[in-house]
Amino acid sequence: MKWIIDRIEGDTAVCETENGGFADIKLESLPTGAKEGDVLILCIDKAETEKRNEDLNRKMNSLFKD
Repeated sequence: MKWIIDRIEGDTAVCETENGGFADIKLESLPTGAKEGDVLILCIDKAETEKRNEDLNRKMNSLFKD
């Protein structure tokens, strides 16, 4: 999914979405140095998601041992 930073208003970036809509994103949530005209790519990191799920399961299993 690609978003383009259309403009910055205060502490918010107004981003145009692929379907022509707009989304407001807090600047603190964007990479440092993001500016008007920059293209943002939003994707799911499946490897990191799996790693986090495995870590969570390991922690849960250690809490609920018999």
